[in-house]
Amino acid sequence: KKAIEELGGRISLATKVTEGTTFTIELPLTLAIAEALIVSVNGQRFAVPQSAVREVLEVESSSTKILENNEIIPYRGKVLPLIRLARVFEMNHQRADNFHVLVIGEETNAVGLAVDRILGQREIVVRAIKDPLAQSKGIA
Repeated sequence: KKAIEELGGRISLATKVTEGTTFTIELPLTLAIAEALIVSVNGQRFAVPQSAVREVLEVESSSTKILENNEIIPYRGKVLPLIRLARVFEMNHQRADNFHVLVIGEETNAVGLAVDRILGQREIVVRAIKDPLAQSKGIA
């Protein structure tokens, strides 16, 4: 109840004999609930919308290559550009022997988002970020 109220929502319940109890949760229109993949990079957690993830791969570091100053991995007979989440957020990061890649985007413009671990799936509450955070790199 406290979490819902902190989001500006409310919860109510109504009980009818022989019919049971109905719980109603109301959230402001500026909020949405989405399925997310929870990942970890350098010990920090991030949520990636599950609808954006086409596939999850486990990759050996030795399979990465550099092409025109961009890191790539082989993927389904082609190459997949690799974006390391640690680099996006300018984290000091020790590379492991193996890591996970979230394949994001359509087939013609897919990229791989490199993360340390996949922690699981969760429903998350998404709400609009007010300026100046909305202008920050890597925040949506």
